[in-house]
Amino acid sequence: MSATASTKAKIVRVKVEEGKAGLFYATSPDLKGLLVAEPNMDDLDIAISKGIVDLYAACGVSVVVTPAQDDDPDFFPWVAIPAEVAERVIAQSRSRGRA
Repeated sequence: MSATASTKAKIVRVKVEEGKAGLFYATSPDLKGLLVAEPNMDDLDIAISKGIVDLYAACGVSVVVTPAQDDDPDFFPWVAIPAEVAERVIAQSRSRGRA
């Protein structure tokens, strides 16, 4: 799957491996082109988020990205939510809070 326009959130499974050079590498079978490397997991998480956002942006889609919880030992799931959907949900939530 590639980054394409959608009105639904997408799960992006990310595989993290430690290389021999002391770097951590992240790739995804769900998002073609995602390949980031950093010396530690904190920096890798930041790079993964930015990489997902950048790949969607290259397809004209603005997304909000966050890690998700899962027990899969091979992949770390991330959720890419179209920004317009996130904004709409936040606005609805705020309007319900005022009622």
